[in-house]
Amino acid sequence: MNKPLIRSVIAVALASLVTAACGDTTSSPSARSSSAITTQAPTTTDTVTATTDAAPTTTAAPTTTAAPTTSAEPDAIWVETDAMPSLAYLPCCASNYFGEPSPEIPIDGAAPLSPGVYRAFREQPTEGGAFDPGTIEVSLAPFEPCGTPGVFCEEPFAADEVGVGAVARKEVMALTDDVRVVVGGFRCLDAQSNWTTDHQGGTGTLLAELQTEFEAAYAATVAPLVGADTPFEDYATIFAQPVAGFGVPCQFAGVLQWQGSAGPALLLQTLGRYDDAAGRVLVPASISVEILQLTAFELADDGTQTLYFYAGFMS
Repeated sequence: MNKPLIRSVIAVALASLVTAACGDTTSSPSARSSSAITTQAPTTTDTVTATTDAAPTTTAAPTTTAAPTTSAEPDAIWVETDAMPSLAYLPCCASNYFGEPSPEIPIDGAAPLSPGVYRAFREQPTEGGAFDPGTIEVSLAPFEPCGTPGVFCEEPFAADEVGVGAVARKEVMALTDDVRVVVGGFRCLDAQSNWTTDHQGGTGTLLAELQTEFEAAYAATVAPLVGADTPFEDYATIFAQPVAGFGVPCQFAGVLQWQGSAGPALLLQTLGRYDDAAGRVLVPASISVEILQLTAFELADDGTQTLYFYAGFMS
């Protein structure tokens, strides 16, 4: 990473503003759900014939039942994946999204969606509300061709560039093994500021576990510093040695990276939620919502649902 990019990161972090992310190519996440299959062996009865002077009689042998056998699939794990669909990346550098427009979202909220990729958002819990890491409220909007009335796009734009239409549906989803997720994170390679993306795919259950761990680590370690208005430049010293998974990646002074017990590494270019009215960073109701930005929802032809999140470098 060159020096202008480092200065850009520091400037973004000091302003506590997140703008847009740069994209990659398409891939499919891979993860298996945890389940056990128990099979009962069939009951077998053998027949034994006894011969005496009397008429022959038959005696049934004792019934034997084999013990149940259990075959268990491996627990679901995070799996490295190449990247996310282009529409799952926030466009950077005054550019637009590019890709196939979304199918129309039915006005009737009970009507099923058609297979495709949709723009997805999630918001901080309402005031006084608690964050539930095991569920997610998803707001969906269609990707629409640039030039569509009411759809903003940077100009000039190409034929395959799209913008975002109005939010047309909200759904609450349980983060279970039936939901697939892909998280685009950030991984530092060495102290010379060499870094790479850290894209990993898993299940909704794994994401719920990651968010639970992330929330607890932040509340115990970073939130008190944010609440005390700790000078931004002090974080590089405080976390020079990793604490509760938080550390200073590469040579990004004051920018934190978090690595949990499993899953991708997350980059914190902001330490909380920037409040325009207060003019400073505040402790958010959920650091997961703030850093793990939900960007897209994909419904596959076979009905598989995938949520895409971005928690990496933003310029």
